[in-house]
Amino acid sequence: MQLAGLPADALLELRLPAEAANLDYGALVDMAFPADEEGRALIQESLDLLDNPDLPEIYESFLLVADQSRAGLCRLDVRELSRALLPADDATESYPPLVPGLEAGGLCLLLTPVYNALEYASGQGYDAGEADLLGWLQLCAVVYFLDKHEVTLPDPDSLADGSGLRPAVERVLDLGLAVPSATGEGADITAEGRRFIGRLLAETESYIDRYDIFQDVVWDDDSGQALFGTGLGDDLRVEAYVADNVDPVRAVFLLRLYDGTLDEFAGDWADRVCDPDFYNRVLEPVVDRTVTPADLLDEILEQGLSWLEESRRRQEERAANVRIAGRLSELPEDSRE
Repeated sequence: MQLAGLPADALLELRLPAEAANLDYGALVDMAFPADEEGRALIQESLDLLDNPDLPEIYESFLLVADQSRAGLCRLDVRELSRALLPADDATESYPPLVPGLEAGGLCLLLTPVYNALEYASGQGYDAGEADLLGWLQLCAVVYFLDKHEVTLPDPDSLADGSGLRPAVERVLDLGLAVPSATGEGADITAEGRRFIGRLLAETESYIDRYDIFQDVVWDDDSGQALFGTGLGDDLRVEAYVADNVDPVRAVFLLRLYDGTLDEFAGDWADRVCDPDFYNRVLEPVVDRTVTPADLLDEILEQGLSWLEESRRRQEERAANVRIAGRLSELPEDSRE
């Protein structure tokens, strides 16, 4: 098997039981990448590490995509690359409709995960707390490009009625976030627009303060402890948002605004902001992510939040000590004794 996104030579060869011969692609993937730990261990023990010591890492990449598919985070497109030829005296017509018998030499498949964050959000009821999710995304994007990159906001009347940009620009103006420029060209951010941006920034920083600790997590089975900030861990922030009933679409989009992800699109912003595929790309972390067992995730979140509370307590103690030391330094020397 081959996984889209991995190097072409990152092939995974598995020997499956004979009953796999009559399975369709979906069932075959489930057999090769089972959901249960015991099944996975059996497959991993069968890997030929002598010929390819990288197989465990390759297999883990396949497992992640299989888990995402089972969780509804992506659609798994499975395409046949090639199948081994039967000996000349055998009838190739005897192949089952989808999967040839393994005794005939097997099958090479290409697995491609297809992510659609907006479709997933709709199915899960994630709307960023807005009546019109796409409209809100467009509003924020237009204000972002106007504020940070000082793009020229077109006059809505100059845009065709069917233009996807027109309602976004009209909404920015109708809400008083910007007004036509005094020069007669473009528009300027208003005080209300600055307040709008400020509220989004404050909200984003609240997510950073509470959840950034889960950006890099390694679980140590031996100690039963979560290790944070090792540079080697998984990003569990989206799972943390969901566990805390924070809309992951809203949180991820605001963080992507904050970290400058949209900056590379400033040159063709007018085309981008009215294209749903643009938001699917920006919001991909909502769906292209880890899938952690619920009990393990609960333990990691508890440990992370406890660590944060302890860290803040120590910071407050240090700040209090600095204030006390400052007051003492202002006292006459004879009164400090």
